[in-house]
Amino acid sequence: MVCENVIYTQKTLAERYGISISALQKWYPYAGIVKPRKRGGYFDAATVEIADVFYVATKIRRLTYKEYLQQVIPAGGLDAYLQKVNGLTLYNFLTKHISDEEKNNPIVQSVIRRIERNEAYQQSSRDFAGVA
Repeated sequence: MVCENVIYTQKTLAERYGISISALQKWYPYAGIVKPRKRGGYFDAATVEIADVFYVATKIRRLTYKEYLQQVIPAGGLDAYLQKVNGLTLYNFLTKHISDEEKNNPIVQSVIRRIERNEAYQQSSRDFAGVA
């Protein structure tokens, strides 16, 4: 299980994805990842989330870096792209349309949990607004 309250450096983020630091650095322009300003700096949670989605797009959905840049980003993200191209949400894709081995990938599990938390948050805010 991947702990989500971890502070990542380039080295630990590369280890998270099972790639080298130089491979991670190649992701930056395609995924929209901003490298920490100072040497040995840390990535914020938003950057890790971006990297997780990029990982899912390239490793699980098997998009190329250029496809991600030219099709996913203009569509408004991976969820919007999958809805447009495949007619299903990112959540449905990850929970119903990939192999069990891919579903058990810690990065995939992290993205699924993030989506579920976001949905729960949006539902609770709608419920709260309905009460007021």
